[in-house]
Amino acid sequence: MDETKNVPVPDQRHLALEGSYNIRDIGGYATLDGHTTRWRTLLRADSLHDLSPASQRTLLEYPVKTIIDLRRTKELHKQPSLFAQSQEVQYINISLLEDERKVTQSRSLYEIYRLMLETYQEQILSVLSFMAQKEVFPCLVHCAIGKDRTGLIIALLLSIGNVPADTIASDYALSEQYLHPLFQTLRLKAQQDGKDIQRFEWVTRSREETMLETLTYLDEHYGSVHGYLESIGITKGQMETLCTILTE
Repeated sequence: MDETKNVPVPDQRHLALEGSYNIRDIGGYATLDGHTTRWRTLLRADSLHDLSPASQRTLLEYPVKTIIDLRRTKELHKQPSLFAQSQEVQYINISLLEDERKVTQSRSLYEIYRLMLETYQEQILSVLSFMAQKEVFPCLVHCAIGKDRTGLIIALLLSIGNVPADTIASDYALSEQYLHPLFQTLRLKAQQDGKDIQRFEWVTRSREETMLETLTYLDEHYGSVHGYLESIGITKGQMETLCTILTE
């Protein structure tokens, strides 16, 4: 008899699944009010289009009940989601940054994040309102590389859960570590294609300071992250529901 089958697998931050780089569980973070974010409740990820069959099964059995895809229409056409037609998971696409031209005109990640916060409020409202339902979880949120669009949504959710800003920034910064192999490959291609390497370097970063600056922006202009969310239409009841779902 194989006794190891009944040994629980310890919760872990990074899920090293074939066909992905940046799938992470946001469980285990201490909150300001003495709680902890739940494991196996919310995952953040890069694109799932290249997952092996075994990796897909691992996610479904994790379990993941809902997948929220934040990618643009163009990205969906180029790299269709493997889960869009799945009967085993609920899949929804809400494009958080549809106009790619606005991204290319930005001169820093902080500027891109402010752009999303101010220009795509309806989409942010749609994502968070949809997530404020217990039946949605366990849930995975992803974009193309799981750093910027996903990073912003996760930062807002962790803030709702009363996770400290420095912890949110540390979680955001982990993307740079796990995406390093991908960025090495993309850097070589960018050089070969004659792309702007200076821009490539700052676009691919995920420094704690950038997220802290973004959260400070919300504090200064809306009083708090909660104040920002209320201003775009998220109700206190929805935030309470999300906090209850995400923390224990």
